[in-house]
Amino acid sequence: MARWLGIGTVLLSLVALAAGCGGFSTEEAQQRCDQLRDAVPSCSNEESHGACVSCYEECGDDCQPSAACPQTFTCAE
Repeated sequence: MARWLGIGTVLLSLVALAAGCGGFSTEEAQQRCDQLRDAVPSCSNEESHGACVSCYEECGDDCQPSAACPQTFTCAE
């Protein structure tokens, strides 16, 4: 019984670690993208802002904005 409890604890820890890696929370991503939109408002629209939020949620600081107008976003490898 103790063995199964230990294995379950390890698996739960691994799942939590994997879920927490990489991306920002939606709120953090929104804040970052709002800052980018405020810096260059002429190159931001609803579509690019949504792409920005998705990128930061998935990649965190590895999200790279392009120099294009409207901006696009990609995850750095």
